[in-house]
Amino acid sequence: MSIRSGRQTNVWSDNWCSCSPIRSFISPRAIANAGFSLNTKVADIVTDDGQWLWPQAWYTLFPVLINIGSIQISPNTNDRFCWKDLDGNLQGFSSWEVWNCLRNRCHKVLWASAVWFSQCIPRHSFHLWLVIKNKLKTQDRMTIWEAGSATNLLLMCCSLCKSDRDSRDHLFFQCVYASDVWRLVRHLVDMENVTNTWDSIMQWMELNANSSTMDNIISKILVAAATYFVWQERNNRLFSHNQRSASVLAKVIIETVRLRIMGFRFGRDPKQQKILDKWMISKSSIEVDPG
Repeated sequence: MSIRSGRQTNVWSDNWCSCSPIRSFISPRAIANAGFSLNTKVADIVTDDGQWLWPQAWYTLFPVLINIGSIQISPNTNDRFCWKDLDGNLQGFSSWEVWNCLRNRCHKVLWASAVWFSQCIPRHSFHLWLVIKNKLKTQDRMTIWEAGSATNLLLMCCSLCKSDRDSRDHLFFQCVYASDVWRLVRHLVDMENVTNTWDSIMQWMELNANSSTMDNIISKILVAAATYFVWQERNNRLFSHNQRSASVLAKVIIETVRLRIMGFRFGRDPKQQKILDKWMISKSSIEVDPG
């Protein structure tokens, strides 16, 4: 509690000073013997000039009370709830402030802004985050778990190419099928020098994570969309008879990214016009920044 009038804060039970709660070391009997009640407010034990009305004997019995500094009472202002942040400063209470104090803190990774940015497609970004953390239920990871006696994991193979057990690095995009998809979509962005290996893609994302150019924003959207739909195709083939060719899946990825681009605001920069031409987007279908 942040003290203003002192009329809304219980002096014994509430957390309002460095010694709070005072009831943890002063018993109800001692409180009653001193002439106070359990409902005593902070305003009841402080003078107008901020001096405390503790019984003199308490300073000997409970010397920690000496550490409570004087306060200035504002009679017409209510006390308010506050949250003490990691630096010991009092902040207005908010769920964000609480989470910021409680969450596990790690160093920011170089690729963070390549996954989470204002123009991203959220479900694609979440999936890409799982890919980067290698948390998808790929077959190489499932062999470590106990899948049950009815499942022979040694017989598993990639549902896309049928030639190897699937893994994060295999699916994105070393698998023959996934490699064809990646080849068909990456020519639309400035990623021709990025190979079909996950290390190469990660290196590009780390180098361009904070770039705000239109080309790189679209490239980041494309990487996320490609991983999302390749994983979707992998699951479709495992759990149903639906199959799409690499060229069909590439068209789905391109159309998804194209629709996202159409939601951007474009200026009159000739470079941006080239982007529109490459993605076959007419100016009449987008919002043009008048500036």
